[in-house]
Amino acid sequence: MNTRWINAFTVSVLISLVSLYIYSLDLTFFKLLEFKAYDFKMSLRGIRPVSDQVVIVAIDEHSLQREGRWPWPRTRLAKLVDKLTESGAAVIGLDLLFPEKDIYVPFDEVMSEIEKKDLAGMNRKQLKSWLKQASDSDAKLAAAMRRSERSVLGYFSYPTIELAEGSAEVMGPREFELLESSQYLAQFDNKSSKLDFLHPMVAVGLSLPALMDAANSAGYFSFIPDRDGILRRIPMVQVYKEALFPPFSLQMLKEATRLNISVRVLPDHVAEILLGEDITIPVVTEKGEYLVNYYGPEQTFTHLSASEVIDGTVEPGLLKNKTVLVGATAIALPDRHSIPYGPLYPGVEVHATIIENILNQDFLQHPPWIRMLSMMVILGAGLLLGLASLYFKAVGTAVFLGVGVGGYLVADYVLFTQQGLWVHTVYPVFSQVLVYFGITLYRFTFEEREKRFIKGAFSQYLAPTVVDRLVENPKLLKLGGERKVLTAFFSDVAGFSTIAEKLEAEELVDLLNVYLTDMTDIILKYEGTVDKFEGDAIIAFFGAPIEFEDHATRTCFAALDMQKRLAELRENWKKEDRPELFMRIGINTGQMVVGNMGSTSRMDYTMMGDSVNLAARLEGVNKQYQTYTMISEFTFELSKNDIEARELDSIRVVGKQEPIKIYEVLGRKGEIDDAMRRILPFFKQGLSHYKNRRWEEAIVSFESVLSFDENDGPSLTYFDRCTNYLNNPPPSDWDGVFAMRTK
Repeated sequence: MNTRWINAFTVSVLISLVSLYIYSLDLTFFKLLEFKAYDFKMSLRGIRPVSDQVVIVAIDEHSLQREGRWPWPRTRLAKLVDKLTESGAAVIGLDLLFPEKDIYVPFDEVMSEIEKKDLAGMNRKQLKSWLKQASDSDAKLAAAMRRSERSVLGYFSYPTIELAEGSAEVMGPREFELLESSQYLAQFDNKSSKLDFLHPMVAVGLSLPALMDAANSAGYFSFIPDRDGILRRIPMVQVYKEALFPPFSLQMLKEATRLNISVRVLPDHVAEILLGEDITIPVVTEKGEYLVNYYGPEQTFTHLSASEVIDGTVEPGLLKNKTVLVGATAIALPDRHSIPYGPLYPGVEVHATIIENILNQDFLQHPPWIRMLSMMVILGAGLLLGLASLYFKAVGTAVFLGVGVGGYLVADYVLFTQQGLWVHTVYPVFSQVLVYFGITLYRFTFEEREKRFIKGAFSQYLAPTVVDRLVENPKLLKLGGERKVLTAFFSDVAGFSTIAEKLEAEELVDLLNVYLTDMTDIILKYEGTVDKFEGDAIIAFFGAPIEFEDHATRTCFAALDMQKRLAELRENWKKEDRPELFMRIGINTGQMVVGNMGSTSRMDYTMMGDSVNLAARLEGVNKQYQTYTMISEFTFELSKNDIEARELDSIRVVGKQEPIKIYEVLGRKGEIDDAMRRILPFFKQGLSHYKNRRWEEAIVSFESVLSFDENDGPSLTYFDRCTNYLNNPPPSDWDGVFAMRTK
């Protein structure tokens, strides 16, 4: 299996597991980021319409201007309750607290009653008692609440005495008695289990007992913001000993719908909360916390000014059969909270939102399986990124990451807005980004370092396309080799030692650098691999590390271009009065071992084998025939459709018994000059006579060649041989193969 695949897969798995571990820690930093993502989704969702079932009677700036500063006399609130009762409100929820007796004396009302009542027959004690009763505004509010038969009061609850800050009483028998009728119908699946996982009700801030008794029921209107101060969740259950209590909003729904509210508690979490038998209210934590599904910023619900309700200017139809909340919305009053849509959101609208959610079953949910989904996304996304990194570079993987993150965010938003599901945003995105940067860091540290090494080590010896392929597949450069059919190339400068003796060191280096640079560029042009330089000699091969079927043809083409370029250089050097270089080339195709060979600390990407040795021998054999580019029969067979070549001889090199045909490369197919075209038939005829021991006929043929080109090296060689054999014939078993005496 590909090592890169294993490495990338391992890195992605390890980082995904780290992400899962971080996810399991439930770190505060990530929780806050998750909350901010939740807020953004809610804000992006925009303002949603609400029904007309919930109405807020607001103690707003207009009411304060008309009725005076807060708190108002409770007789005025009593009148407000009476007006709401007369208008046919389904339930009246007073989001107000009356912990102390009202010190206000309703002077005008008392005087009005005095005028109606005969006080002359009363003694001092009776008169005092009557006046006390007539001026008791708390009693008047309590009476209005009893008359309504639909009022709900709120109270503050605290999980610790310290949080109460002296404004509440420790929950005791007296307080429990006032709240006893406002409990849940509770079902415990294990009665013996502790309920310490629920929000405790240690202290309570209640209204006056007379008002608590007058209300139909009461619910706590305490909120518990998240750590960043944003109100997203409210506890739907609080516990005192084994008694479970509901919030203010749920008590209002109980009174408005005349349905029971119940809760089922398992040993370690709240299982379900029911309004009647059909409406299940989802909770998102084991404590029974509810996600408030806000509709927008303040003033989303219908607001009626309390002063206008009191003076009767509000049309009664706006209140008939409505769930009515009475609460403070004026900026000067303290009941304000921060929500995902912004700060300074009236508390009374929070209650209104919860009631609207439940009436329309418009819930946001975060079921337990969301956690498993997040874990699957974290692991799955990490593995997919690991796989993507095998096929794409850093930029491509970044695009894949962007598509993955973008797709997940779109799905996340659709689930939130269309299905009411709150799935985790930050953790899965964080894990994808972490995996990407982990893989990128791995690549930079290991793979990129390897690639930089390959580019640095091979860019001078391989064509850029070949280097790129090696970068993409470094396994080609592992220590060791493989047996492949390749074409080996050897070149040497004729008489270089003599030339070197005549030049200064600087001149020699300059001349050699120009020569080697131009020749190497041509080899790289044909995607050959420069094995090494040995002085003026160039050793190269074609067909590895990048495989291509026409490596024999490419090598021949490279040799032709190199000879052509060297001829151009000789013209320049001649004008500069510098030595002229002639290059001999030997080429052979065959099986050889190629690979990165050496030690683990120092390697060379090289070739070895008998086929390599033959190419080196052919380079030297050029001297025998006074040629400059010689190929073996094996190379010729693979390239003969693309090149022009003439058979030179059959030779037996030192150490080998098997004869080998050799050829001189003359040009690309159809690209030889007229002179060579004229002499080839004579040369071929002469070679045939030579092999058949017809020395005189052969001499005539080679003389014909020399009449066209007196410098044709192979013809000169054969002329000398034939002349010698004419006088000194070879033995009778002569097979026409020329045996080389030297390497």
